[in-house]
Amino acid sequence: MKHLLILIFFASVGLYAFSQDKKEVIKYGIEVKRNYEQNIEDGDKTPFLEKEEFYNFLGELIEVKEYKNEGEKIDVWMKYKYDSLGNLVEETILDEKGNQEERYEYTYENGLKTSKLYYDSKNRLYKKKFYKYELRD
Repeated sequence: MKHLLILIFFASVGLYAFSQDKKEVIKYGIEVKRNYEQNIEDGDKTPFLEKEEFYNFLGELIEVKEYKNEGEKIDVWMKYKYDSLGNLVEETILDEKGNQEERYEYTYENGLKTSKLYYDSKNRLYKKKFYKYELRD
């Protein structure tokens, strides 16, 4: 479980820190961005696939696949869904075969996140998190 939490943390950081800017995705009509790596020091002759990011027509990141073993195996696979306001409403972590490992659902009220529901690999709810806000007058 600890390994999964670390994986989720880094995947989430990657979602926001390294994904293509939404304006650029829309401007250039980017559907898929693929990152390749070539270890010249190790004598690699050809670059290998390191990461894929998939975007919808609104510029929202909808799927990320990160690879290991020089692009041969999926290491991290995440899918994202948004509501009509662009709020992230669902995150799904998949195994290398595309089976759900974990899923999160988010709810919003007046643009603010109000809850996060946690589901396991069998889609059973196992944890709830609620957010409360104190607003300035």
